[in-house]
Amino acid sequence: MLRPGSFARCHVMEKALLFFDADNPYWNKDLLNLAGEDAGALKRLFKAGLVERTPLGNYVLTRKGRSVLLDYAAEYGVPLNLPDEYVDENKAVWTTKFQILFDRSFAGRWSLKEYRHNVCMSFYPGLKGKEIWEFSAEGKIRWLYYDNPMVRALLKKYPESGLRARDKNFPDLREVMAWLGEQEFPEGSLYVDLLFLSRYDFPHYASFPPVTNDIWGFLNADRMFCFRSPETTNENLDDFVDLVANVRLFLLYYSHVLLPGYIHFDTENQENLNWIVWVAETDEKAQSILRLLKPLAPSLVCGQLPLHLKILSLENLQNLGNFYETIYDLMFHESLNVASPDGL
Repeated sequence: MLRPGSFARCHVMEKALLFFDADNPYWNKDLLNLAGEDAGALKRLFKAGLVERTPLGNYVLTRKGRSVLLDYAAEYGVPLNLPDEYVDENKAVWTTKFQILFDRSFAGRWSLKEYRHNVCMSFYPGLKGKEIWEFSAEGKIRWLYYDNPMVRALLKKYPESGLRARDKNFPDLREVMAWLGEQEFPEGSLYVDLLFLSRYDFPHYASFPPVTNDIWGFLNADRMFCFRSPETTNENLDDFVDLVANVRLFLLYYSHVLLPGYIHFDTENQENLNWIVWVAETDEKAQSILRLLKPLAPSLVCGQLPLHLKILSLENLQNLGNFYETIYDLMFHESLNVASPDGL
């Protein structure tokens, strides 16, 4: 997505067309207004046959629009992935709205912002439900996956993580996949509405080469796994815990197999943060999620450090009168804290 104010020299219609990409395939007047752009450009794109209106009232590229977009992207030097033709419209519109509100709420001073929409990330082993956790007699969460035979086999094969893993070579990815196939481990999947990577002081870290195994580019980045909150929090506590469990299993796999030595600390031994963020529509909904999860706070994050659980509200982001310098300032002042390793 073009950042608001980018490419000011573009013709307004050309500029509006450049907002359509793989992460943002649907636009409407409200979204363009939120982005600070001319919403009237959609009507001009429609008249030119470059977009068509969906039954839900959003606009999507036509075949002609896709062709012209490729020409514009080449002309202005904009890296571009064309939108997939089979994208969930409601999910795509929601994620675009969230990114706009989230991105404009902080400058990201001294950092590089990276967004990825509606991603599905694989991990092994793909455990389910009560293979992963259960409630104790005291009503706290007891994590069971450490004693699961498949997890124990994985950790026996790839025992190193953290700083001590840096003395060894990264596992060969082809050998990893061959071994997983031999073990017949089920594949797990973690769906994330919006994955945000914050690369603080990125010019300094640019000299460090990427790691082949690092499929999602986590090296030298803080990671925020953002999830759209359920419509209701009534009687769905298990859904929230299952989501945390999936993130924990994904990070376990990533920290032992794909990027051992660099999940919790960067190449300069500075802490990298892993956030789980639920995004509620309203402030009231955000508070209801907090009331639901807060009693479980210590047991949600124990054993998987650093893992921070936060809640944001679209209503609050849309009404912000004060915009922040960094992501850390924003989360400190505007998020609700469910659980953090330090208990704060």
